[in-house]
Amino acid sequence: MKTPEFWDNPQSRLSRLLTPCAWLYQKVVSFKQKRGTPYQAKIPVICVGNLTVGGTGKTPVCLALGNLLEQHKKSFYFLTRGYKGKKQNLLVDLAKHNALDVGDEALLLAQKAPTLVDAKRARGAQTAEKLGAKNLILDDGFQNTSLVKTFSFLVVDGQKGFQNQKLLPAGPLREPILQALNRADALVIAGKDRWGVGQFLKKHKIDIPVLTGQFMPDFSQLDALKDKDVLAFAGLGNPQKFFQMLKKYGVHVVYEEVFADHYMYSQFDIERLLKKAGNLPILTTTKDAVKIPKSFVKNVIVVEGNFVFDAPNMVLNLLSGILK
Repeated sequence: MKTPEFWDNPQSRLSRLLTPCAWLYQKVVSFKQKRGTPYQAKIPVICVGNLTVGGTGKTPVCLALGNLLEQHKKSFYFLTRGYKGKKQNLLVDLAKHNALDVGDEALLLAQKAPTLVDAKRARGAQTAEKLGAKNLILDDGFQNTSLVKTFSFLVVDGQKGFQNQKLLPAGPLREPILQALNRADALVIAGKDRWGVGQFLKKHKIDIPVLTGQFMPDFSQLDALKDKDVLAFAGLGNPQKFFQMLKKYGVHVVYEEVFADHYMYSQFDIERLLKKAGNLPILTTTKDAVKIPKSFVKNVIVVEGNFVFDAPNMVLNLLSGILK
């Protein structure tokens, strides 16, 4: 989805008009969170979630955690709901499944480790146990109450922060900020803290471990594109971050094409981009690349990279005594 611009404006008239709907939304969320008994898995469940609608970088953070666990000889599975995918309750097979089956995030995660797709998180955790998983990284699911989390990371985009700090639909929040922060075990600020998340925590006297990190592109790849005119396209929660990164490293982005987050590209979409680009190179993200028709992948340069924690040892210290 493309998030509404008024969510970035605390003084928005439309936001104020929608505030009664936000109150109703909060009551519904509170009711759901009190229902049922969550499943207590027999293995550690490390949740990576967020507080706002739209992309904050949860999946890259999951992959970064996976890299750290892999480096320290800790085996793990990923569990994701498979957003936009048509199939459920399965182990992703990269040779068999595509983005229409399991969604883009599941395909990215499956390139790193065994990945289960199941919107029913408790059932997904039980499947992981049956398959012999030692640890489980849950991509999204912070607000899901069907599964007990051993440790929860709350990811915040440093540029957008909590935006106008209002609940849906008046703002982007899935639940009240302080309520979420009190449930989280650590906060991850993705990118530079331009919004002032750190100041917000200080103002409200929130004592929570704060981790920082950023997306690090393949510099050799960008060096080869420096000073070149390109067409760049992306379907992300915040596509401008991709375009800004390219420009930062000297790539001349002549055309910017924005698609909705999790957008599934058709042959027509790519043919239109090829026609518009002419002889210009066409750049996109790894998340977008898994949704491009295979016959067109060769026409696109996929900008590689990873989310990197500024203090990886701090992450490991937080998880020490939890992982198996």
